[in-house]
Amino acid sequence: MKILNFIVWVFCLLAMQSFANNLKLGVDYIVLEKPLKDSQNSVIELFNIGCPHCAYYNGLLPKILEMLPQDTKFLPYHLSTTARYHKEFSDIVVVALLKDKENKRDTKSPDALYKKVLDYYFNTIHRERRNWKNAQLFLENSYFLMNIDEQEFQQLLNSKEAKEILEAMPEAMEYASIQGVPSFIINGKYMIVSRNIKSIEDLIFKINVLLEE
Repeated sequence: MKILNFIVWVFCLLAMQSFANNLKLGVDYIVLEKPLKDSQNSVIELFNIGCPHCAYYNGLLPKILEMLPQDTKFLPYHLSTTARYHKEFSDIVVVALLKDKENKRDTKSPDALYKKVLDYYFNTIHRERRNWKNAQLFLENSYFLMNIDEQEFQQLLNSKEAKEILEAMPEAMEYASIQGVPSFIINGKYMIVSRNIKSIEDLIFKINVLLEE
């Protein structure tokens, strides 16, 4: 499997070298008016837990992450709305990211806790159609998934680093108004035009081309 992935990756690199100029501004991607700070060499996914299209792309995420260069950062930014438990889910994502960092686990790792959290909540919300009686019960599921208790959860959530991530999310989410979610921002300044993504391979190709810009 690793050999096959390597062959596919080499093919993508060759394709990028040959056809990079084929990406068209306004068709394949747009340039953000105000680039996101500290986002060089990164892929940011703007998503929302209540979005069925985001749930679909979450299933494709492992393949996307597998094809990213090793030194590229991946950041999942949750769009909080006024819908029930959306703010709590943003908190859960941030805590999961901090636990992964604490465990020295890259966000591109298939064993990342934040991915485990996303898989669980996307599944229970969109497939099982589960409803939680209150926010506390909604949060408690994440404690079990991350193997932490409420005290540790709150400590991580109240940390300086957590607050910095939570402050960065709304800045990126301003651009969700352009085309909704899911959206992918590359290097903090290029947004891939979602409606013109032809396939998962096409998305991976565009991401990697724009990472080189």
